[in-house]
This record gives sequence, structure tokens and C-alpha cells, in this order.
Amino acid sequence: MQNSVVTVCVCVCVCVCVCVAESSEDPAAYDILANPPGPGEEEEEDTRQGFEFEFSDRPLLPCYNIQLSLSQGPRNWLLLSDVLKRLKMSSRAFRAAFANLEVATIAEAEFYKQASLSQLFSCPDELAAFLPDSKELLDLVETSSELAALLGSSLECLDNRWEPKGARVKAKARS
Repeated sequence: MQNSVVTVCVCVCVCVCVCVAESSEDPAAYDILANPPGPGEEEEEDTRQGFEFEFSDRPLLPCYNIQLSLSQGPRNWLLLSDVLKRLKMSSRAFRAAFANLEVATIAEAEFYKQASLSQLFSCPDELAAFLPDSKELLDLVETSSELAALLGSSLECLDNRWEPKGARVKAKARS
């Protein structure tokens, strides 16, 4: 019988800084605990609270928190080359079959800079293959529940008030 190893990737989806005001007279102070959101209050649809776990019977591909645009904050990306190796596909076939998945290009030097400075990146050895002064371009694919499923992973959220977008789409399709 073959033993299987389950790899768990934990991502903190919401980070809250709590500052309790000593005096309510200070207009710059805000006591977040004075009026916490209740279960009856509507939350923004895409707001994620809690922890998201990714389960897989294979090692997870390295994920990089990279900002590609000034109009959007950093997002989580996988190297397209890693995804293609895992799926045993060509770039052309992947782009044709999964046109809905966002693929973006970044200069290797900028990728190296952002990945090495990211507080979320925990394995500097994975950057050894990249050159900090290279002008080569790298293709990235944005992480999503659909991509995780393609790679053989499943996503579970500790807070059951939130479902991945893919689960909502499947539930709507069934009804």
C-alpha cells in the first residue's frame, strides 16, 4: 500500500490591525471593537474571512505574491512554466483550452525583486534559478479555484460563510 502525503498551504485572507482608543475625544482614534459586524449585516460578496487551505496529494507549486499593475494590488501568481510541466501541456494548448485564466508577462528582474522582497514568500532557495538583472520575460498565471482544480488540488475555507467562486457557479448550474 502506498502512503500519500497531504500538503497543506495556509493563506491568511484577512489581516486586521486593532487599535483601541484610550479616549473617545481623539478624532483620529477608532475603536474597532466598539461596533463589530454582526451576522445580520451584509458583507461584500468577494470578501474572504478566515483561512483558506489547499489540499493536494502532490507538492504544491510555488506561489508568488506579485503586483503587475499600479491600479491593482499584489495578487497570487504561479509561473506558467511550472503549470505547463505539471499539466504536461504546451503554452499554446493551455492558452487555447483555458482562455478564461489570466496569463500575464513580467520582466524576470522585476519578478525577482518583488518575490524576494515579499513578506509572504518563505522559500528563498526557489529564487536561485532567477537572475536579478535579467531582461527575459516570464509568463505568470493567476491562481484561482479553477486552476487549483486543474492541478489536482482542492480548496477548503475554515470559515463556512464563504465559498470559492467556483463552488457558487457549480451550485447555480445544478439548480
